[in-house]
Amino acid sequence: MRIRRNPSTWGSTMASGERETPSIWDSSEAWAACAKALREYDEDMIQDWKEEIDTLLVFAGLFSAVVTAFNIESYQLLQQQPEDAVVTILAQISAQLSSFSVDQQSINTTIPANVTDVPPFRPSTFAVRLNALWFSSLVCGLLSASLGLLVKQWLREYLAGSSNVSRESIRIRQFRYEGLRKWHVPLIILCLPILLQAALVLFLVGLLDFLWNLHRVVAAIITVIVAVILLFAAATNIFPLIRADCPYKSPLSWALCVMVQSTKRFLVSLATHFHQMLSTPSPAPVLPQPNAQPANLATPIPWMSRPDLSGALPSRLSESLRAWLSRLASTRSYSSWKEREKLFTTETGQRAAVLDDATLAGADEMFMDDAFLHAVVRPCMRDIAPRAAFRCVNQILFRRAPRMLDGLPYWEPARSLDARGGDTGPLTLMHLLLDVLHRLNQSRMLELELDGDDDEPGENLVKARETVLRTMHRLVRALPGPAESRSGALADKKDSQTYALFRRMFEVLAGVVDAEVGQAIPERYILERSFNLMLKLFPRFQAVGPTCILAFCAYSRQTRIQNAPYRFMQACSMIVRASALLARDSSRAPSLANANATGGGPAASETTPFLAEPISGHQEELSNDSALTLYDEPHSSSSEDGVESPEESVIHDEYGFVRPAVLKVLDDLKDFLSTAMADTAEFRPTTAMLAECAQALLALAARDRPAISPGLVDALSNMVWLASAACARDEGGHDWHVRDGYDSCRGREDQETHLAKQATKLLRRMYGVRMLEEINSPWREQV
Repeated sequence: MRIRRNPSTWGSTMASGERETPSIWDSSEAWAACAKALREYDEDMIQDWKEEIDTLLVFAGLFSAVVTAFNIESYQLLQQQPEDAVVTILAQISAQLSSFSVDQQSINTTIPANVTDVPPFRPSTFAVRLNALWFSSLVCGLLSASLGLLVKQWLREYLAGSSNVSRESIRIRQFRYEGLRKWHVPLIILCLPILLQAALVLFLVGLLDFLWNLHRVVAAIITVIVAVILLFAAATNIFPLIRADCPYKSPLSWALCVMVQSTKRFLVSLATHFHQMLSTPSPAPVLPQPNAQPANLATPIPWMSRPDLSGALPSRLSESLRAWLSRLASTRSYSSWKEREKLFTTETGQRAAVLDDATLAGADEMFMDDAFLHAVVRPCMRDIAPRAAFRCVNQILFRRAPRMLDGLPYWEPARSLDARGGDTGPLTLMHLLLDVLHRLNQSRMLELELDGDDDEPGENLVKARETVLRTMHRLVRALPGPAESRSGALADKKDSQTYALFRRMFEVLAGVVDAEVGQAIPERYILERSFNLMLKLFPRFQAVGPTCILAFCAYSRQTRIQNAPYRFMQACSMIVRASALLARDSSRAPSLANANATGGGPAASETTPFLAEPISGHQEELSNDSALTLYDEPHSSSSEDGVESPEESVIHDEYGFVRPAVLKVLDDLKDFLSTAMADTAEFRPTTAMLAECAQALLALAARDRPAISPGLVDALSNMVWLASAACARDEGGHDWHVRDGYDSCRGREDQETHLAKQATKLLRRMYGVRMLEEINSPWREQV
């Protein structure tokens, strides 16, 4: 709200051209703001009343014209008509003519006629009833119109002279407002439409009475129509009293509500009184005894004591009656529809949460705009309860998904943003799912009840997270992948959005994995779903942060304890690959470069801990075999033209933070590959897993050579050799023997086995481990 300042206070503000912020202690500005707010409130209130009165005046004019036409015909039934006198005279003449008689003795003998007197005119009961109804209807319509004109004049005088914003005008306004309430002007305005409705009812009742005296078939048809109309009107005026969300609010329904509130207040006072009697019965009054002992000075008066209802009623009935009276005594009354709606919308968190998620889902349904969803709906969703946010996201996804499959949204795969024509809708939807999953995960960690509306909130929390993870598995298909070539600032912006989304996905999923690993009884489905999703995304995005690496380490330890070799190998490959990329980025930091120069770090006693470039003796071999890697190490995110990538904006020694955990995982990997259990066919890793692990270790060795021990290289080489031997033996038809050498089965091996062999060969050369052809170990003879 912009407040116009007093011209006398402008001074330096106008001279300098700067806007001066008013102080909170400036009372004149505050009074001016108060006056302006009150004036706007009064103008809106008066405008609403005037519009309602104008509508009523139009209806009253039309209705009065219709009723007047009927009254012109009905009032004649209340007086004697000239035709009735003519009929009476003709009746007398007929009686006289019938008095002449002809017989045998005489003709024209006149017999005296017995002429009766005509009774005075009296209108029929039907005529009186009909005119009473229709004239009453006409009077009510005219009365409502005349009162409407008077009220418009009152309202005009209420706003007269209120344009000033001084304190005196505020006092005058408050004086008028109190008079408006004291003399019941709002109640008079409330009665205007009620008068018109009463006039309509009177007219319809008279119309039915008139038709039943004319023709029964016509009257029956009109009676049915009028009955339906009256029942509908009665229902629309009663439903708002029963249901707070009913929109059929009218002045008549509010009048009924006032009557109900008055009755309710009376019942509340009675309930409070009887509840006190039922809860704490008062002792009976006593009378003093003249010769009583000091211990017994008086005796109770039975007929003056309060009845002990709790003792007279059965215990169960007494408790039920006490509970009902307590609820009735605590019933609160309200003075307007808005107050009632506010009580219902803020009474419980469940109703408020339902309204919140329905509001946001409805707003998205109205606009269906990605920018509105990202800029408006998503920030608002962070302020509502987690379960409400989950319901809202579900509704949004159901409407935006191309089709449904097994009760869940389904999306078609997309290669890049350019292939989708620049559609960023899936990115925003994935951000919404990540927001909900993060909040649900926090509720899981803190063991919070979400809305308080469920008997088992923990079980519902698990179901909600399962649904979110299943939806994410389907939505990730529609996420754009990195394009081959991009040009233009818009493409770069979209690429940065995709990068930020993938980075956030790994962070949120790593939080879910870390939370479940830390639980005494983890949710197996949620844990595996989260890891599967990260495993699915890892070939597309490997530049994860240290939080994700630590979560991978915790998951690998759990899989090692649970004796799950495949999961353990997959986790180890992801840890080593992500650590290699993190070591590459950390080696560019100045602090890390100084540490490398001085030999600092966890492994300073061995050699230089972090190498910014591969080993010089094997750099050529690494570059020659780089095209064979399953997961190529991503190139630097910075372009040749000097554009800074999101990674290079802030560089820290993050690898040094996660390196102890990585070293422990590498030790576990060496122990696993060295055990006899890993040599068995049931627990032996596949060649694809071994190739991934070997390539990841080779990438890490190029950055942090001391992290990998020669024992790990030797154990991995032995496992690769064993897997290749088993592969050749399973294929058959080839006379192969272990003494034929490490590469004797190369002609029949698959791509993964060849990659694993090449990587382990480079690792053995880097760490000086003898090749298998050069040793004669008992293990080799057993193979």
